[in-house]
Amino acid sequence: MLWIRKIIQSFIELPGLFITLIILLNFRIKKSKKSNKMIIFTSIIIYLFSIQITSRILVYPLENAFEPYKENKVNIPSIIVILGGGAIPKTPISPSLGEMSDQAFKRIFAGYELYKKTNYPIVISGGKPPNTDYIPEALVMRDYLVRFGVNPSNIFIEPDAQTTEENAKYVKSLINNMKINRIFLVTSAIHLPRSYKIFKNFINSNIEIVPVPSNYLITRDKITWIDFKPDIDSLRANAMAIHEYLGLIFFSILK
Repeated sequence: MLWIRKIIQSFIELPGLFITLIILLNFRIKKSKKSNKMIIFTSIIIYLFSIQITSRILVYPLENAFEPYKENKVNIPSIIVILGGGAIPKTPISPSLGEMSDQAFKRIFAGYELYKKTNYPIVISGGKPPNTDYIPEALVMRDYLVRFGVNPSNIFIEPDAQTTEENAKYVKSLINNMKINRIFLVTSAIHLPRSYKIFKNFINSNIEIVPVPSNYLITRDKITWIDFKPDIDSLRANAMAIHEYLGLIFFSILK
């Protein structure tokens, strides 16, 4: 049956392969009871963080923090701020600029769709890893938007930020002389609770910040057996959720 094949396959592919190898090693190597328990515990932890049912527990509270944006007919001076989500430098398709990661592309596309409806200027924020000769992510994002059909004169670049705090700080400097009353903050749904809180901390309180979630990671469909098989997407979603929770904790402590 298809579902049996998928379950078996999930324990041969990553991350399920790690669980399989740990279990096999447990049978091959003579160990103390304490080490056996540690191996079993490690296997359980890897399994739990590799399944979608855990993602539902960890990711849902973050992704459900804000409703999908519904168009507001009120026309006030506004800008669209799109936060970078990663670029892949120097690929065969684009050796000079590189390409957007999947999540960055979805953020860009969500910002572009909003731009089509409103024609508000777009601010792109994203730097590059330190001590590299890579192109800043913001420039790669700008290239995508221009190819989509956005007028280059409507795009403003912030190419230095390497953290969400720097996104907010540098965007604030960039828009200081702009006469705006509203920011549409476009980023991944899982990242929005933290980025919204950080932008609220940095941006003038007279400017309204409208959250625009994109790039949802977890289905809202009913729970099935698929939720209990390990897969790399669930592991990635859980890792991103933990990153966001830690980021929220550190920001609350250090702000």
